[in-house]
Amino acid sequence: MKLYSELAEYYFDIEKNARKFELETQFIDRLFRKHRVRNILDMGCGTGEHVTHFQGLGYKSKGVDSSSRMIEVAQKRYSHCKFEVGAMQNYKSKEKWDAIISLFGSFNYLLSNEEVEAALKNLEQNLKPAGIAVLEVWNAEPLRRIKRKAIGPVSQLKTKVATIQRNRGFRLVRADQSTVVEVNYIYNMNSREIKDKHLMRAYFLAEFQRMIAKHRMEILHVYSNYSEIKFKSNAGRMIVVLKKKSS
Repeated sequence: MKLYSELAEYYFDIEKNARKFELETQFIDRLFRKHRVRNILDMGCGTGEHVTHFQGLGYKSKGVDSSSRMIEVAQKRYSHCKFEVGAMQNYKSKEKWDAIISLFGSFNYLLSNEEVEAALKNLEQNLKPAGIAVLEVWNAEPLRRIKRKAIGPVSQLKTKVATIQRNRGFRLVRADQSTVVEVNYIYNMNSREIKDKHLMRAYFLAEFQRMIAKHRMEILHVYSNYSEIKFKSNAGRMIVVLKKKSS
């Protein structure tokens, strides 16, 4: 996926128009202070912006991402932070964590039930007893209803060396026991055109609850966004707050 390789240097700036970074980090900070979290593992950390932000707030933090190029950019920008290449479905940490976060759809790249189960098992094993996790995943209901959206412009980024226009569209490619969408991007970068395709899985809440129930974790909250609005079935995503059971 070219967003995480060729465009890794621009990744955060490309995505930040669709994010509310301050809102989501404030939400996570409140949650973690409530649960007395001291160290955080960011799975799917991208180029490290959340890792360095939380380290600046006094947390011990580490970032893991499956893209070696993303980790390369993160280490170059934030040399005071710790990063490692790894995929959430097979990453086994050498230490246990008070909290694990996986934000902005990183979890959606796990397409098969086997990958999801492996990731949840590792999540459980990498957390301390009573540890907290925050997973941001796409909600399947609106995607099943819409089915397809034509490619069109969604944002434009200007840097000192490049102007990047982002165009995006999607189509539903699986709608049986699971929900999978093909998200297509065209980046117009100066005089170049870069095409990029992402296959991503979305979930119904009941489906996700069944998966969580197989593990020693309980769902504390499900929100529609980082403003802590209670989850509604028409929301585009789910913010799922989990707690590992003590025994």
